[in-house]
Amino acid sequence: MEHQVVRTVWQWRRFGPAGLAVLVALLHLGLRGLPIEAADGLPAAAAGLLVGLASWLVLDRLYRQVVQAQKAQADLQTAYQALQETHRRLLTVHEIGRKIADAADIQQVLELASRAPTHVADAKGAAVIMVDDQQGRLKLDMAWGLSDAYLARLRQRMEAGLEANRCLTCKPLTARLGGDCILFGGMDDLARQEGIQSLICLPIMRGQKMEGFINAYFPSPDGPPAEQLQLLNIVATEIAAALDSVRMRASQNATLYVIENLSAPDEALDDMLKQMLAITLAGWGAEHGALLLYHPDDESWHCRAERGMGSSPARALAQTLAESARKTGRPVLVPNLAAANLDPGAAGFRSAAAAPLLDGPRLRGVLVMATPRPDFFHPRQAPFITAIAHQAVLALNNAELHTRIQQVAVLEERYRLSREIHDGLAQTLSMLGWHLDMLKTWLEKGDYPRLSQEIDRGRQMAREAYMDVREAIEGLRVHTDRAGNLDEALREYLADFEERTGIQTHFQIDHPPLALSAETALQLLRIAQEALSNVRKHAQARQVWVELAHDEAHPQLRLTISDDGRGFDPALPKRRGHLGMSTMRERARAVHGDLSIVTTPGQGTRVAVTVPLAPAKE
Repeated sequence: MEHQVVRTVWQWRRFGPAGLAVLVALLHLGLRGLPIEAADGLPAAAAGLLVGLASWLVLDRLYRQVVQAQKAQADLQTAYQALQETHRRLLTVHEIGRKIADAADIQQVLELASRAPTHVADAKGAAVIMVDDQQGRLKLDMAWGLSDAYLARLRQRMEAGLEANRCLTCKPLTARLGGDCILFGGMDDLARQEGIQSLICLPIMRGQKMEGFINAYFPSPDGPPAEQLQLLNIVATEIAAALDSVRMRASQNATLYVIENLSAPDEALDDMLKQMLAITLAGWGAEHGALLLYHPDDESWHCRAERGMGSSPARALAQTLAESARKTGRPVLVPNLAAANLDPGAAGFRSAAAAPLLDGPRLRGVLVMATPRPDFFHPRQAPFITAIAHQAVLALNNAELHTRIQQVAVLEERYRLSREIHDGLAQTLSMLGWHLDMLKTWLEKGDYPRLSQEIDRGRQMAREAYMDVREAIEGLRVHTDRAGNLDEALREYLADFEERTGIQTHFQIDHPPLALSAETALQLLRIAQEALSNVRKHAQARQVWVELAHDEAHPQLRLTISDDGRGFDPALPKRRGHLGMSTMRERARAVHGDLSIVTTPGQGTRVAVTVPLAPAKE
């Protein structure tokens, strides 16, 4: 109706001036042939002309108002659509933030980090790249939405070695295709085929240090609009906070591990304290620390374990902090040592913490941690460091209760096995029991077509249960009780896996058998078993590749399990899959290793674990 009005007004407005011109011409021609008496009608004609002119002006004004109203309505509609899109993206950011806050482990946080750019800013894909401080290199930890060819090339370049310093000192944190960004180096043609024109790196910060970044790829040379980039930065900040939270929980678990494992007679107390300090520092991510025991008889301090605090300034700082913690009976956390007039000078520390080890009113000692990173320790961390100190005291008081580390390893293995049985075999058997009840119901009803169909389903469920049981038994039977036995154990397990599942296996090794510790070999074998179990249950793969590679330069051992299956499927229930991946990460951390999982729907999954090797004895 509105459009019809506009067209009508436009037609009258358009023909108004022409009509008036014709009328004036006719009057002029007519008046030339009229007698003088007829000229008396001129005032009436003039009045008609004026009325026509006025009508045309009114129509013209009306037309302009209608056009302006339509333009205002179109602008309002455009603004409303933009507001709707912004609202949708804000809801997406809120939902991602909620899931990040609820994440139970690092695996979940990294998955959300890799997916966020595609949901928030319409990125082509994304990758989570972390910084390996020890080697000064970049490490691909998780990816989403990128093709298998692009991932393979990026992974190859990462494993060949990309210097982290280039990214740590990069100021724009953006790059266009064809520039000098090392993440695009040698990949321009492949990126063009993928429709990638630019990338943006979103830093994952811990204090003042960049631990890694979310690498988001975009089809436009200019990347996402400014408002979408702001949303991505918000997500990156939440991810960094979530990683800190997860790591803090992990450090608490690490201390619990100390309590469960540290036991020694008094003559081996120093070894126990060194191990306690090492695990606590690893849990916090701090580089330096010391454990000082207090002797009340002579009010003296004795350093029984230290890391990187052997210099005089460092020892002086440790004792100063220990005295402060002893006097107050509370943790001391100093974000900025210089501002607190505690600058250790040549020690190079900028933030430190000290926690008293209190056994009731009795002071056993003080745990000191320090780092060259500013604002690393904060007073808000006092409850957590107090919990660690309390657990450390328990470890000291109960050392005699734990005489063999192997017993704890058996308990941990039983716990992991019980979780796997509960979430795998137990649920399958429960479903099978329910299914048998339903078969009885259909039999009583005489629904034989349905009965035949469901019997087939029951057979499949029984086969799955059998496979779970056999897999568990085989996993317990295969062992690595001899140093360097990992190669043989993997070959044996892969042969049985191929026979049971029909999935073709390929095993590659680029080194002679290594003298691994029994614990390291066992955890690597269990990781391989868990990865292969996921392949059997979820991947729908036809082939799987297992590779053992020895990096003599660092030195370290890398175990890789890859398949040609469907990758992660978001439609599948996540509880079991996340449990399996979390278990693999726990096993890797238990031997000071590092695990990464790279997958894309429809393009397979690759699990890689790297563990350090002890230097060869000369």
